[in-house]
Amino acid sequence: MTNNIILATRKSPLALAQANMVKNFLIDNGVFDKVELISMSTSGDTVDNKIFKKEGGKGLFLKELENALLEGEADIAVHSMKDVPAKLDERFNISTIMEREDPRDVFISDKHKTLSDIETGVIGSSSPRRQAIIKHINSNIKSKEIRGNIQTRLQKLKKEQLDGIILAKSGLKRMGLDHVVTESLDVNDFVPSPGQGILCIECLSENDFVIKRIKKVVHTDTEICGTAERIFARNMDGDCLSPIGAHAVIEKNLLTITGYVASIDGTKFIKNKVSGKKDAYEELAKDLSDVFIKMGSKRMLKC
Repeated sequence: MTNNIILATRKSPLALAQANMVKNFLIDNGVFDKVELISMSTSGDTVDNKIFKKEGGKGLFLKELENALLEGEADIAVHSMKDVPAKLDERFNISTIMEREDPRDVFISDKHKTLSDIETGVIGSSSPRRQAIIKHINSNIKSKEIRGNIQTRLQKLKKEQLDGIILAKSGLKRMGLDHVVTESLDVNDFVPSPGQGILCIECLSENDFVIKRIKKVVHTDTEICGTAERIFARNMDGDCLSPIGAHAVIEKNLLTITGYVASIDGTKFIKNKVSGKKDAYEELAKDLSDVFIKMGSKRMLKC
């Protein structure tokens, strides 16, 4: 097989920026000699909000890219890991790539210096997880659902005179827009989406050529954290539209995984954590999942 590959990506400004980062990383590290980008619109970019929810949410961002892999039109696809369903079709393989970016959520506002300054108001967010957290932080704050790329959401902040919006810091940093951040939110309060801040490469499970080459440059701690978070999310039996958070961090070979699950209306939630040696990440993620299941997480997600 030639050492040149084709990389598929979405057309959004952030997706293109991330795809080019991965392209340069792969070439600079001698993984491939040449990486050709092809961009395409996905169902997640084009359907309205009602269909987006009905058809499975964020998984729609992968559909056309996965078809390109199956049809041999591309060798790999690049995604934000938080957009990849925890239960992945067995025909596909994913691997993290590059070190994790800042996983925190951020509050952006023209009216307030911090989220806690708001007594009553309206916050824009398309994330059920963020909406649920806002609900139990301050029941007087309403959430307004907004979708679209980063620039679109920043425009809606002004046009719709919202009190603020909440976005992922990683995307803003990759777009050179982190200067718009009003407040970075603590991961203990706003437990991030599983995989937030992590980029990943998807390819066919049978593509040993790509998988073996990618493994040589994987950032080990990022891979462990991302995998642990996805195991927890998968065990919750949730989907990309469920209020589920998971954040893993490694310090001196000690892995700590924090999980979060809320009811759809945000009135009830479970938050807990587990720590242990990072090599035991699969067992730790399962242990945390078992705690949540015993506490009624699956019933909560069906509310």
